[in-house]
Amino acid sequence: MNGVFVTATDTGVGKTVITAGIALALTSEGFDVGISKPVQSGNLAADPDGDAMRLKALTGVTESPEQIVASSFSAALAPLVAARLEGAEIHADVLVDHVRAIGHHHDVILVEGAGGLLVPLAEGFTVADLAVALELPLLVVARPGLGTVNHTALTVAVARGHGLDTVGVVLNGAGPETDPSVFTNAELIESLTDVPVLGVTPWLDGDLDADRVKRLILDHVNLEPILALFGAEAA
Repeated sequence: MNGVFVTATDTGVGKTVITAGIALALTSEGFDVGISKPVQSGNLAADPDGDAMRLKALTGVTESPEQIVASSFSAALAPLVAARLEGAEIHADVLVDHVRAIGHHHDVILVEGAGGLLVPLAEGFTVADLAVALELPLLVVARPGLGTVNHTALTVAVARGHGLDTVGVVLNGAGPETDPSVFTNAELIESLTDVPVLGVTPWLDGDLDADRVKRLILDHVNLEPILALFGAEAA
């Protein structure tokens, strides 16, 4: 199964938009791309404001939101806690099988995690453990400003501790009034982690559509290391 696991330094840093944009960019390179968001909390799969619905709406993948997500919960809490509130349980093997079933129908699968790598999904099973079970390299989405060097270096360190490779980092959400650290953070992250920063992307305000999200990636992210995972080069 070819793919990338998109994780982040935290929640709310733009994983869904970056995942959708990369899916669209890879599709434009000729790949048949599938998407999975194995666990979603804060919205049920069919909620219009949820990540699964946004991924479906932006990318037009063949899977329905209910197929994109294996387990979804209403409470905006860590999935382990959200599941407990509903008297439910998340099973690691179910998540892994769910993602693989989608991956086997596509050239490439992008898997969007929940929050950061150490977010608990089930007892003794974190987002990092899911990435390990799927045997996928990571793309880390991080904030661009002050504090991101530490958060990103910690994320890469946790990844390495789990035996995970990180293909790159995307610093997402740079704005016109962003703090001065934005101009030095990428270089510091690369020197501390030995992982390339593939791009610094601006935050997209207003309504999002496929065109805007794809251009975000094509204009601001170096796709070559990701394409190299699949034995391809940019057209």
